[in-house]
Amino acid sequence: MIDSQRRQPAAAVANRSAAKRWCGWMCCLLMVAGSSANCPALCGQEPSQETQARPEGLKYLPAKAHYILPETHNNQSGYFSLCEGLDGSVYVGTTRYGENSHLVEFDPHRQSQQVVIDTHKLCGLTATGYAAQAKIHTRNFVGRSGKIYVGSKQGYRMDESDTADYPGGYVMVYDPRTGSAENLGMPLAGQGVIDVAADEARGLIYVVTCEDQHWMIGDLAGANYRELGPLLTPYASTLIDAGGRAHAITHDFQLASYDPATDKISIRPIQIDGTTWTRADDHSIPTWVLAGDAKRAYLILLNDPTLLEIDLAENGATVTAVSHGEMVVQGNHPDSRCGLDLGADGNVYAIVRTDNETGFGSGYLHHIARFVTASGTMEDLGVLTVENPDYFDWEATGPDGKRVPWTHGFHRLPDDTLTPLHAHMALMATADNTLYVTVIYPFTLLRLDQFRIERPVGAAERMMDWALELTRRAEQNLAAYTEVAEIMAERHERGGLIGFPFEQQALAQDLWGRSGGMIHIGFSRPWTDKRTPQQQSFDVGIVGYDRPPDTGHLETLRQFKQRGGYLVGFGPQRHDSLREIVAICDAWFDTGFGHQDLVVPTSNSGNPAGHGNVVANAIHGATLIAEVVGALTRRGRMPTMWKGYAYEDGRAWGDKYFGKLQFHDDFTVQPLAAGQLGARFLKQIRYPIRRLRAQSTQLRGTAQLLTDEIAADRNVFVVWQGHMPPTYIGQRSTDADWAIAVELHPFLPQQVDQYRDKVPDGALVLSLGYHGLDPIQANVWREKKHRVIHLCGGHPSVEWQPGPEWLQRIDLGFAFGDACVTLEGYPIRLFAPSGIAQSLAYEAILAEMSIE
Repeated sequence: MIDSQRRQPAAAVANRSAAKRWCGWMCCLLMVAGSSANCPALCGQEPSQETQARPEGLKYLPAKAHYILPETHNNQSGYFSLCEGLDGSVYVGTTRYGENSHLVEFDPHRQSQQVVIDTHKLCGLTATGYAAQAKIHTRNFVGRSGKIYVGSKQGYRMDESDTADYPGGYVMVYDPRTGSAENLGMPLAGQGVIDVAADEARGLIYVVTCEDQHWMIGDLAGANYRELGPLLTPYASTLIDAGGRAHAITHDFQLASYDPATDKISIRPIQIDGTTWTRADDHSIPTWVLAGDAKRAYLILLNDPTLLEIDLAENGATVTAVSHGEMVVQGNHPDSRCGLDLGADGNVYAIVRTDNETGFGSGYLHHIARFVTASGTMEDLGVLTVENPDYFDWEATGPDGKRVPWTHGFHRLPDDTLTPLHAHMALMATADNTLYVTVIYPFTLLRLDQFRIERPVGAAERMMDWALELTRRAEQNLAAYTEVAEIMAERHERGGLIGFPFEQQALAQDLWGRSGGMIHIGFSRPWTDKRTPQQQSFDVGIVGYDRPPDTGHLETLRQFKQRGGYLVGFGPQRHDSLREIVAICDAWFDTGFGHQDLVVPTSNSGNPAGHGNVVANAIHGATLIAEVVGALTRRGRMPTMWKGYAYEDGRAWGDKYFGKLQFHDDFTVQPLAAGQLGARFLKQIRYPIRRLRAQSTQLRGTAQLLTDEIAADRNVFVVWQGHMPPTYIGQRSTDADWAIAVELHPFLPQQVDQYRDKVPDGALVLSLGYHGLDPIQANVWREKKHRVIHLCGGHPSVEWQPGPEWLQRIDLGFAFGDACVTLEGYPIRLFAPSGIAQSLAYEAILAEMSIE
């Protein structure tokens, strides 16, 4: 039973445990008081002794430790803020008492970290002391868009002279698709933010404040915040169920449920075996997560590891909960801080700290536990330990010669194993069931791979891995891009156009007229029709080959060179048909292929599949243009760039500059270091690649649908938007026999009519889309009874969200507006990832089909 008395230790153990608990609370009190003193010896700084063998029955779970960026926290502290992004990156909120707070992105693939939210910078703040936004304490929320929602709150008064008032906390959101963050405002003056949850499908944000736990609702624009009504329990959080209802635990441990469809709240008692559930203890802080069906929730308390399963879908006067018993039963005085999550395997994982009563050392032990939902059984999986104890310099001293303060949160067991001592702060399970835990003193992220689900790696995954490796090699070769970019920038500044002698292949289509691209790129798109012959002699030509050149290309390029042009080429350098073209170019970026650009072995035949030239050229090309823009900023210039026409003012922006202004005279951009902008683009393009890799099951499912359609002797209609698709759809042996390319931009009525005429009723449609799903397009599909697989990027409007009626929806991983690189001082984002994402997804599907 939940309120049952846990067994008591022997007197000696009880005395020792009491002393350790006193020590733990003293650490917290010292921190509140602003002291930099280290914890007393009871915290685990025990006298050195001979190592002893671990007793049988004490199981270790070694984890790899990563020290969170030290500049983002003081006192080695952070709280509940931990989540995984849709691309597999990990996000951790940090605490700088009296100063600021940050959101840190940890890239598990590269094992690198970077700050993605600087709270004070984002919110335009300078306050210090108690008025500072000292903590990101929220349980990070990941929206269906991939955005990361967090909130800020106050810290502590660091000394008696700190008499400032706390103004209130802010809701913030980071979009990894664009590398940009947004301040969504202050929900309630004077109150910090302890929880944020976003219902992007309905345009709503739910916020829990602190210290008084008001339950608030607002919109995704960060406006119209209002209070829903009931006060909640401390550290409460909001769950949004499958039907869109929001739930929270009230101050008296009832279930508050809000239905946005009716704008009404119900408050109901939770009953277990007919008895009303209630808690009076101040440390009964709940952590809960949705079950897989999003109709139930699993919950434990900070001081009680009993796992409850609550029926959120129940509509009666009371709510039914089932107790599954204690997740950890070894050791007294349980403590679980935001330590519960649902694994990708469908089981429930928790971390619970208990007194170390094993007789093997002292202090505390942090157990990882699992509730196996299929069998209803509990498992204590072992004690969390550190496999790389040298991740932190434990002997480091400060300027005063004393040991660095606030580094007392780990201790060594008698066999010299390093293990957390005082407080974990969060646990989460990733999409592949990797577990992460945060521990303070020092602030550490621990990764557990023991429960990771090893899924088969198919052609789609290998296609994405190849693309990620391509970005890594490009990053290593940034100096080569910069060298060529400096020449191009100098020639462009002297009046030379950057353009394409040929426009039939994919790269030219992907570099001109794109959101975030240079406006005056393309020989038919000068900023003036009065360029002198001398200026024209500084022209730069770009040629990109994903297939052999057409007749006459070589002669055209020779003529371009004869009039002074500088020629940059992209493509398979070792292809025989390109030998003379490669020789005439001043610079060449090689895709790395010869006569065969199929880049991954398929899972069934071992034969290569998935064409690489289009993707490789596009990544190389965009990286080069990024470096050209960077080189121009070092010359005090910022070229005019396209704003996507998806924006309401996109055309007006273009009309202002197109054919009129080569460089901005209305915006100032600070000079960028060589390689900086190219590196930013390469980082951003990894997001859609990793997002696609995470959807390999959907890509495989799409391949099977197409394969079945072809086996039934029916064509597949590949409907496209954007620029590049017509240069590759149905153009190679892998899809020439079955793929019929059809252009459909729904804002063009003639294309809608042509689509109706060309695509028969009931056809299978593979849609390489753009932003969301245009309602016009959706209505045509319904009218024609088309079976649709829709690939698209994001759209903020609820009306543009693809619904469940379509066979498959695959997220291409780019945000509304397409461009993905944020540049400080410039009002629009740069460089479009959509063409690369479309092509890469299409090639992954072909690779899975293995049709040659």
